[in-house]
Order: sequence, then structure tokens, then C-alpha cells
Amino acid sequence: MRHIIILLLYFFFLTFPLLAQETGVLYLTKVNGKFGWFENSNDIKDWKYEGEIKNGKPNGTGVLEYTLATYSGEVKNGIQHGQGTYTYKSGRKIVGEFRKNKPWNAKKYDKNGKIEAEWIKGAKPNKFRVRALLGILSGETSSSSASVSVIWKEYGLGFNQMSFKSTASPNSVYEMENTTLDLSYTFGDEWTATAGLGYVFGGKGEITINSSNQKYETESVSGYALFGLFGIEWESIEGLIGTRYYSLKYSDLTSQNYTAAVPLNLTVTELVLGFGYRF
Repeated sequence: MRHIIILLLYFFFLTFPLLAQETGVLYLTKVNGKFGWFENSNDIKDWKYEGEIKNGKPNGTGVLEYTLATYSGEVKNGIQHGQGTYTYKSGRKIVGEFRKNKPWNAKKYDKNGKIEAEWIKGAKPNKFRVRALLGILSGETSSSSASVSVIWKEYGLGFNQMSFKSTASPNSVYEMENTTLDLSYTFGDEWTATAGLGYVFGGKGEITINSSNQKYETESVSGYALFGLFGIEWESIEGLIGTRYYSLKYSDLTSQNYTAAVPLNLTVTELVLGFGYRF
């Protein structure tokens, strides 16, 4: 009898942590200026977790839901960590091991079950994107631009050509061009955000004085461009929208034997639209 009691006690203490595991529902939100996991919030705008909990945070196994996707699997201290599956609204899935909220040893499948990408120890081999973008500013002061870039993992390299024309001044017509070398960095996977910088390395400009039909010309152009893009990917095709800001300087404007003493400084902001493809 004593041996039976000892065995029962031994079994009880072995299973006690499992039996005592807390479960419930938590929301990742901001309350009274503090961001964290709370028991009450909005199912639509915040992350919702249902599963095992430890010290007020998701810990163990459970389901994380938000507007774009659902994660089912192991979590640790409130983040995805361990074996799990991401299921996106589009039907895509990422299945495998996650570490600190990022795929570690995992595969990404399209809605038909075809492998699109694979992570090995956190690295995603052959992650290439190509993008084509068009920028536009309309009105008396107008501009247009076209750019092509190649992105490897998060890093991008591209070229942009911009043309500018202004008839806003009653006395002059401005017609300018410039070419930039673009460097960029892209965050995200299915939803992306890109920040970039362009270096002006070439171009030309022409100012026509209406009253005399005199022209000032230059090929001395300098400056930079800043741009930001947001994108969403669907079946390897990416749609993009953003803005591009130029700060330009056209120097040594010359008409016959006369060179203007003051350079022309321009700032231009364009709306940018485009698409990309990942392979």
C-alpha cells in the first residue's frame, strides 16, 4: 500500500506543471501608455492570442491572429519561437521552425502548395526582386521619372531618369533632366516598406527667356533624391506606391559667352507607382 501511495505522489508531482499550465486569451495592445499583452481589447485592430500563458505573456503553444495572417504553434515570452505555421489570408503558408518571430528553418508555400522560398538557419537563399517604377508631378510645374532596380535580400541597386518642366514663370521656361544611382533597403516579406537614397551623377538643363528667346544651358548637375515605398505581394507580383523627393542644383548656366552667376536650385516631390517581381 505504501508503494502505491508513493507512486501516486510521484505521478502527481510529475504531471503537476502540465495540469497547472495557465491558458487564456490575450491581446497585444496599448493601455494607459503601456504596450504589451492585456486581457481586453479589440479583435479587429490588435493581435489576439489564445493558448498557454506564463507570467502574463503567451508561452507554450497557441494561436496568434491578426488581420493579415494566423500563426499556430509554439511561442515564447510573447513571440513566435519554435515549431509553427503562418497562414496568410491569400492562402500562402510558412511552415517550420521560428526563432524570435522570424523563420529559421522553414519553407514558404503558395496557395497551391508549391514551394516559393526556404529559410536555412535564418537565411533566405535566392531572394531576388526586380522593380519598375514611374513617378509623376502634374501641373504648370511637371515632372516624370522612370526607374529600374534589382533587390537582393533587403539591399537594392537601381537607376532613375527624371525630366522636369516648368512654365509657371511668365518670362521663362525651365526644362531639366537628371540621372541618379539609387540605393535602397527593404523591410518585410508579403507587405514591404522600402527606404532609399539616390545620388545624382548626370543630367542637363535649359532655361529659355521668352522675351528674347535667349537660352541658358548646362550639363553641370548635382544633388540627391530620397524615396519611400510601400508594397504588397501577390503570387510573386508586387504592387508599389510611394513618394520621391529631389534636391537638385544646376550650375554654370551659360548663354553664348555669358555664364549665370547664380545656380538654379530645384526641389521636386513626385508620386511614385510601380510593380515588382520576386524569384
